[in-house]
Amino acid sequence: MPSFSFIHAADLHLDSPFSAMSLNNPELAGLMRSASMEAFEKLIGLCLSKAVDFLLVAGDVYDGADRSLRAQVKFRNGLKKLDDAGIRTFVVHGNHDALDTWSTTLDWPGRVHIFKDRIETVSVERQGAVLSQIQGISYPQREERRNLSLLFGRKGPGFQIGLLHANVGSDTGHEPYAPCSVEDLQKSGLDFWALGHVHRRKVVYEGSQWAVYPGNTQGRNVRETGEKGCALVTVADDGDVAVEFHETGTVRWGVHDLSIRNLVSEQDLLKALDRLCRETSESGSGSPTILRLVLSGSGPLYGFLQKPGSLPDLLEIVHETGMSYSPFVWVEQIQTRVSPGQDMEVLRQGRDFLGELLRSSMDLVENKEFEGIIRGEISPLFDDPRFRRFGEVPDTRELKELVREAEGICAEGLQGEDID
Repeated sequence: MPSFSFIHAADLHLDSPFSAMSLNNPELAGLMRSASMEAFEKLIGLCLSKAVDFLLVAGDVYDGADRSLRAQVKFRNGLKKLDDAGIRTFVVHGNHDALDTWSTTLDWPGRVHIFKDRIETVSVERQGAVLSQIQGISYPQREERRNLSLLFGRKGPGFQIGLLHANVGSDTGHEPYAPCSVEDLQKSGLDFWALGHVHRRKVVYEGSQWAVYPGNTQGRNVRETGEKGCALVTVADDGDVAVEFHETGTVRWGVHDLSIRNLVSEQDLLKALDRLCRETSESGSGSPTILRLVLSGSGPLYGFLQKPGSLPDLLEIVHETGMSYSPFVWVEQIQTRVSPGQDMEVLRQGRDFLGELLRSSMDLVENKEFEGIIRGEISPLFDDPRFRRFGEVPDTRELKELVREAEGICAEGLQGEDID
């Protein structure tokens, strides 16, 4: 079998609107609107520079059923560049761009194959020699609950690839569309599973067989932090596989925890914020960063951070600081997970109202039904579409952090700042 190479990408989400962000910065808003498109351009450029034999796109090319013509034209024109260079492209559609949600009259280049809603097998050849057999299937509708991996299996000669948008396992953090297990993938006998749907890059398994999530090509929110890109896969003539990650994202997302424990004054805090912006800029590999900052711990600055105007003022200052660096750093939000410089465990043992309150709070956090109890109380808020535009539903860890923050506020308000 001749050696060959391909690029495996997924979850392009072209023209993703980033509508949940409140950036108040026209420059950054414009950059984010074009970020997914620029990431796609980088993907196409990488295919050309590496002279790969083909490109695999494992679903969610577009962001939703209301995809823009701009996104469709961008995708077609990029694949046309590959077609002109003799590079084939294979595409499946996932839950965001299922076949029943859209139609297009655009003409696709001849070397582009878009899989339909039934399993298909396509042979890839070079000068008459079979390089690979690629199997794939697109979602006929968004709510695809079948185990589509069971439709795949070895067929014919060559290296066997499965192209699928699916949720492998139960701990991916994504909706269980086309759910399957690792065992389901392995028993298919395929050499390489090119997966999509999970936005965090992950090698599910490797060795004589491979299953890979490349992650999405551009992070869309603060839950999608770090480098984003695609996988360059090289297959040697003996079938040995090498997988190499390449970054395509043009903007990075990050979350940083800054302890106030050793910060005595407001000036100390400003110096720490400046240092954070500088270090984040230097570590961004030339990409701007959108950062969520979490101030945590206990210390003398607790009282200052509880004053109504402190966080808005800090955010305005850090905006100016971060934008002064190149590449710039934009702090989109400052959260506090701080507590008074008092021993909360000592206060919790008190026989007064505060001690009783803190003990009740601890009982709530340690309750096995904690998440159900809290979500039952706050569900009316998060079910309101007016609120969902501006806030994300907290996960269990975040809910517990909010309870701890509330404990600090109660301790400060009931004990007073001068209490030891």
